Amino acid sequence: MSQQDFAIGIDIGGGSTKIGLVSTGGEIVERRRVVVGDTDDADTIVAQYAETVRDILGAHPAARVLGIGIGFPGRIHPDNLSGDLGNIPALDDFPLAERIGGLFSLPARMENDGTAAGLAEAMFGKDRAARRLLLIAAGTGIGVALTIDGKPFITSGGGLGNAGQLIIHGSDGRPCRQGCVGCLESLASGDALNGIARRYCVEVPDSPLARRASDHGREADASDVIATALAGDAAAKAMLSDVGRWLGRGAATWAQIFAPDVILLGGGLSAAGNLLLAPLEQEARLSGLNLYLAPVRFALASLGNDAGIIGAAAQIFPTTKP
Repeated sequence: MSQQDFAIGIDIGGGSTKIGLVSTGGEIVERRRVVVGDTDDADTIVAQYAETVRDILGAHPAARVLGIGIGFPGRIHPDNLSGDLGNIPALDDFPLAERIGGLFSLPARMENDGTAAGLAEAMFGKDRAARRLLLIAAGTGIGVALTIDGKPFITSGGGLGNAGQLIIHGSDGRPCRQGCVGCLESLASGDALNGIARRYCVEVPDSPLARRASDHGREADASDVIATALAGDAAAKAMLSDVGRWLGRGAATWAQIFAPDVILLGGGLSAAGNLLLAPLEQEARLSGLNLYLAPVRFALASLGNDAGIIGAAAQIFPTTKP
């Protein structure tokens, strides 16, 4: 495969979709952002994506494009052409990959966005030498992906099922955004942290967290918690520590099932850095069996927000490690 080979990566998010041209070396050479309206139907969304892809390809007419990969934030159907339980209802059960690929006469496939991010880290991240790599993508929800020898390990739904909805509290807990009650996502996701922050601001309206949110003219959210914690606020640090401990219990469980060499923390919450990673690792090692946890190295994912685009495109590239 020559250095002139590329793929289009489409990373679908809740508020926006990132689309880029990615080289076989994992470099994003061109990128765009598409904002989808709440009332847009599937055909409108496809038209927006297609216009953006044309714009990118027009900027690189000499690029040899091998295909189009899509990272979808939900369950993937067995044909890898559509999915459901996503955060854009109009795209549920819609043959998005088939439609986009057909418009450009290119092969196209869809993968779970967490699985795609894990693939990106396994192929191009700092920890790509790991044989068994587990990624915890802690964002609005919690995605969990495992790669073995550079290839995604799939159980169902395009990934490890709904591993982020590992049951912790059970029926006496809070529901998550998808309706699962007492699961890890209801306790340790960005969505959960939004709720924690807002309840705290009601109780402590003169706190640095509440003042920051007020200054921005909105309710507090996870990004405010991270920013305030990084600025030294003890209450915000405690919130991240609590979330980290919950994630650590999940990490210990997954380590005992999948025996990874390395566990990476990615997703939007990883912007908190060691304020989240340290309690996660500590709790995992305290909670899990040393037989499984002792060999594991914990680290922050290295590709950041680019992992989604890179991993979406990387579906099109060979993934065999030497």
